[in-house]
Amino acid sequence: MRQKLIPLLTIYLLFNSALSAQDIEKMNKSELREHIAILTTKIDSIKNENISLKESISKLSKNSALFEQKNKANEIEIIRLNELILKNENERKRIDLENETIIAQLNETILTLKDSISNVHSSSNVVTTSTSFNNNDFLNKYYFDQIPLPNNSFSLVLTKLIYGNLETNNRYYDDDNKGGVMQVPEILDPSSFTFWGVNDNVDTKNKNFNDLIFANNTYYLDSKLPKIEILKNKLFTLKYMNGAEESFLFNVKHTGSDDKNNQRGILQIELANEEVKEDGTNNTAKDMVWRFFVIGNECYLALNRNQLNRIGLQLQTAGKLEYFRNGVTVINDDFGYYGGTTTGNEIYLSRNKDSYMESSEYINPDKLIYLFKLK
Repeated sequence: MRQKLIPLLTIYLLFNSALSAQDIEKMNKSELREHIAILTTKIDSIKNENISLKESISKLSKNSALFEQKNKANEIEIIRLNELILKNENERKRIDLENETIIAQLNETILTLKDSISNVHSSSNVVTTSTSFNNNDFLNKYYFDQIPLPNNSFSLVLTKLIYGNLETNNRYYDDDNKGGVMQVPEILDPSSFTFWGVNDNVDTKNKNFNDLIFANNTYYLDSKLPKIEILKNKLFTLKYMNGAEESFLFNVKHTGSDDKNNQRGILQIELANEEVKEDGTNNTAKDMVWRFFVIGNECYLALNRNQLNRIGLQLQTAGKLEYFRNGVTVINDDFGYYGGTTTGNEIYLSRNKDSYMESSEYINPDKLIYLFKLK
């Protein structure tokens, strides 16, 4: 019996170092049973505590895994926020650039108004048959005097748009029309239109056309156009947004008496591309002719859709989209079915609704003539 009690007593000694082996030897059976009961209670307590500790360890492990997941989620969120910050910063820079352009145009308008007021004050005639001439505008002056351009830089600024065609019906026997004017074009300000861009690098799968575009103004279109640099009144260079350049030899002239627009002469710039073919001949297929027309009392560079596409501005019909698919760039209206990644290059136009219109609709860019100033 004593041998069976020794292990229990030893455990007890671990809890109560003050109890010596001699004290145990002096205990009678009743006292030993009492101490054994105490030891058993403490052992049970230790077992329960051990179970509790194991449960705590399990909970801590689970919490650690959860914290690790949250940490990864936080890292992803930090990356997203950093990208959002970068996007917002780029948008801020774009808006700043637009504001600078607007301020420059407003300053130019103020100067024009000051000149107009001065002309009114200096004129002795209240009624006049001619409108004021803006002699601060480069094209207005260059139309009359093709001064040498030794080292000049210009930006193309969309200023007016001609929308529609002139259509008449001379068949008086047509009961529906009885002869007359069927359609007339309009000359509109860019503010009458919305210029739609495409979000770039977006998956097109299962998306509609309107899911991929965003509204903007005329300055968005202007920002997509190349800058013009003229050196020594001879070399005409287009500098594109992607860093590419295209150079031409240019010649400027007034067209002959048989080539006029509404009894007014036309200023024409002929741009001969300097790129040479493999056989050593000039690549004349890339030559361009730009014509400048006087409308009202202003001179404009008039370009159509094909001419603008030639210099990198991708005006597109609504519904069609340029996107990457299987390493190839395609343009069609099946982007939502096949899927791909948007390039963000295209621009679409719609006319803003006014009180005479039922609704706003997208415009075929071929139905517009785009009138530019050189600033």
